[in-house]
Amino acid sequence: MDLALAHKSTGIAIAPVRELLSVLCAVLLVKLAWLVADPTLRLYMGDSMVYLQTAAWLSGSPGRSYLYGAILHFTAFPFGSPLLIILLQSLWSSASAFFLYLFLRAGLGVPLLFSAAAALIFSTEPAQVFLERMVMAETAGLLALVATFLAYARYIQHGKLHWYVAGCLLGLVASNLRMSMLPVAVGLGLLAPFLFLFARREVTLSAWARLRHGLIVMCVLVCSHLLYTHAYGLATKSPPGYLALTGMMRIGLVAPLIEPKHFEDTGVSGEILDQVELPLDNHWMRGSQIWSPNGLWRQLEESAADPEAVARVITRRAMLDHPLSLLQINIETLGGYFDDKRAHARMEDDIGVVAPDANARDIILKWMDWDVAGIDKKDTIARVYFAKSRWWLTGCLFLLAPLALITLFVGWRHERRELYALLAFTSLGLVASHVLFSHIVSFRYLHPLPWFVLANVAVLLATTSTRIHPQRLR
Repeated sequence: MDLALAHKSTGIAIAPVRELLSVLCAVLLVKLAWLVADPTLRLYMGDSMVYLQTAAWLSGSPGRSYLYGAILHFTAFPFGSPLLIILLQSLWSSASAFFLYLFLRAGLGVPLLFSAAAALIFSTEPAQVFLERMVMAETAGLLALVATFLAYARYIQHGKLHWYVAGCLLGLVASNLRMSMLPVAVGLGLLAPFLFLFARREVTLSAWARLRHGLIVMCVLVCSHLLYTHAYGLATKSPPGYLALTGMMRIGLVAPLIEPKHFEDTGVSGEILDQVELPLDNHWMRGSQIWSPNGLWRQLEESAADPEAVARVITRRAMLDHPLSLLQINIETLGGYFDDKRAHARMEDDIGVVAPDANARDIILKWMDWDVAGIDKKDTIARVYFAKSRWWLTGCLFLLAPLALITLFVGWRHERRELYALLAFTSLGLVASHVLFSHIVSFRYLHPLPWFVLANVAVLLATTSTRIHPQRLR
């Protein structure tokens, strides 16, 4: 995508600076209105405490993002004001909204009406508004993912290696902030060179030149991830990887598939499975196998000298032995979004109804001079707004894939088909990642999807409109 704004060959007019500033100001005004309406910062107990500890002490956690807490440490945290965290995250969300407009308008030539409307709707979308008010890494992670997407779009349009390097690095930032974004970040690193070399109409390279370029970018992708994983391993005193507690987290994904034979040569007997009080065959309780004192992870902690190493081995073996069974239980889990009881319980958890205990309240008061007593029971407009968004977010999950396929179909004949394909395949990748790696019903996990839903909808509305009024693209 040419953010400069468009190639002359496209026939799409360059958007005036006044238009850019008008859209940006409109987005910021929406965020300001929400800031006035609801200045309440919230906690998602467990995760939020880890992030606040990192922000206070710059001490990382083996199971959560270090980068998010470090950002808070050097920005909002020194001032000790919860409102500044909301303000910071609102600015990040505003940037994501503006980049949505910019990609649609400059990258695809979508008319101002649809591109600006998409940005403004995104600015007031329930998941964005609420999670801006949570001490959670979702808002920062989405901005990093959007920046990754735009860097690769720029690379596809120009073929410049530095944009590809930027995409790789931003993808690693997104993955550090939100581990769930790692599959999409890696997928983009593979997809972008393919689209540049084979989908762009203007690229006329010899077979040798294509091969050389492909080898170079693959070396960049592989080397950047190798360097990151080894640096992360050294920093956390763990094996090279993206997360120190990879094995523990994978238990929450594959617990029903683990068998006694998977413990062979681990130093732990497979009979440990008989000691787990929670039913292992109930895939709805996979998350509890990590966090409950009656779960498999706690049994491993008590039985193994290095429970993380054992967990990595047994979960890897379970995934390799039962890939189709894993897919099956994940697809069954998707049905929970249509189960009123499960969906309600999950939404209650996502809005932060778990109260901080007395010790947590005292620590937060000491760190930030912020009294969080009663925060779990306090309903505000942003919280109520998000709590009522179940069907909107469920629709985003189940409609994004068909929307992306339509975008790919209608955009393939466009002169910028490579950007339509990038949008479509990234959207499909987000849905696939959720299906393959999400072990619970969680509306918080759907936070990135509205950006891509609105982008696809804007593209399709513009396509329909321009069949009647083609001059709108000029």
